[in-house]
Amino acid sequence: MAGIFKKAMSLFVEFEEDSGKSAPAKSSSTSGTNPPPLSAPARTLNAEDIDKFEKHFERMFDQANLPGPDYYEFWKMEETLEAHIKDEKARMSATFASLAIQGLTKDKLIESANKYKELINQDKTQFEKVANEKSESEIGSKRKQLQQLEESIAKHSEMIQKLTKEISDSQVAMGKLKATITEDENKLASNKQGYYVACEAMMQKITEDITKIQTTL
Repeated sequence: MAGIFKKAMSLFVEFEEDSGKSAPAKSSSTSGTNPPPLSAPARTLNAEDIDKFEKHFERMFDQANLPGPDYYEFWKMEETLEAHIKDEKARMSATFASLAIQGLTKDKLIESANKYKELINQDKTQFEKVANEKSESEIGSKRKQLQQLEESIAKHSEMIQKLTKEISDSQVAMGKLKATITEDENKLASNKQGYYVACEAMMQKITEDITKIQTTL
C-alpha cells in the first residue's frame, strides 16, 4: 500500500536511497500517458519523511474512502497489477473491467478522483494553517529572541567602542602626565640641588667669617 504514495511522490521528489543514481528509463508503453515532470525534483526526502507522509496520506485516504469501488480502489488495484501487466493502458483497462463488475463506472471513477483532489486541497489548507501558527508562535518567538540578541550585541559593541576610545584617550593623557611629572621632578631635583649648594656655600662663608672675626678683631 505504502508504495502507492511513494510512487506518486517520486514524480516530484528524490529519495535519499536513490539520490546520485540516474532515473530509470520510462517504458515506451506509458509514452503520452504519464509525461515526466517539467522540472527537476524539488527536494530530497529521507526515510523518515517518506514514512511520515506515506502514513499521513494513507490514513487520510482510508478515512475518506466510501463503501464500494472508487478511484482509491482503482489506484490500489492498478498498483497491484503493475507487476503482472507492464503496459499501462492494458493495466488500466484490466483494473477498470475488474471493478466495473462491482459497480464502478467511468463517471464515478472520475468523480471520486476529483473528490480525493478536493480532500488533498483541504488537507493542504489545514497544514498551511498549522504551519503558519507554528511559525508565528515558535519560530516567531525565536526570531524575536534573535533580534533582541542582535540589538544587545550592537548596544554592547557601541559601548565597547566608546570605552575603547576612552581608554585610548586616557592612555594618551597618562603619557602626557608622565612626561610632565618627569619634567617637574627633574626641575625640582635640580632646584633642590642648587639650593643645597648655595646653602652650603652660605654656611661655609659665614663659618669662615666667624673664624676671621675671632682671630682678627
